[in-house]
Amino acid sequence: MFDWITQSTTDEPNAAFSSEANGILVGGSIATEFGWRPIEAVCCGDMVLTFDNGFRPIVGMRRVCLWNGRDTCPDALLPVLIEANVLDNTRDVRVLPEQGIMVESNAAEDYRGDLFAVLIPRSMQAYGFADRVQPSGLIEVIILEFEETEVIYGQCGLHYFVPKTGDMLAEKESHLAYKMLNTEETFVVLEDLNTAHMQHLIPLTVGAVPKKGPQFASPLSFLACRLCSVF
Repeated sequence: MFDWITQSTTDEPNAAFSSEANGILVGGSIATEFGWRPIEAVCCGDMVLTFDNGFRPIVGMRRVCLWNGRDTCPDALLPVLIEANVLDNTRDVRVLPEQGIMVESNAAEDYRGDLFAVLIPRSMQAYGFADRVQPSGLIEVIILEFEETEVIYGQCGLHYFVPKTGDMLAEKESHLAYKMLNTEETFVVLEDLNTAHMQHLIPLTVGAVPKKGPQFASPLSFLACRLCSVF
């Protein structure tokens, strides 16, 4: 029924972590031609909405159990809890510590020459922008494969970076050469995003004329809102 390969890598957590770092945790939903769908319900051939290239077909996928829920979960696999609004996410969300997340920030442009860059969630913990949490059960992920590196929409508001197979560390070879932020750059970008979010929450002063329509902290927020209205 499902065109994926199911496997377990719990016997070798370190190897699993390095090879399956870009998997999306089971339970999350992504934008497809059918609307928002749970990541575990999509199949090969389904069309997924990408940030740069419209709808693109899934060409391969695997479901992997990284931890079986017994004994102690390896530190390297502990999910990262990102609270609502930290990355324009609409709710609290858990991701793998090495799952690339695309963000938009003026600070990213200062560092990398592009408004859009990819941060790694484990770097957020170092500065208190996220926490590592104990899983309540299995840690299962879905690894999606596209013909090229893509960025896809999560219903939670995050934008998942999905590298072409074997391309996670070879970003310069991808036609989507998003730059990977290091820990220091991640801190500056998060501070920039936090400032933008706080400015968005500041009420209008007396006598100010409000702009027509809803206001958004960034174009990514606007796109996520549009997706919700379409689906």
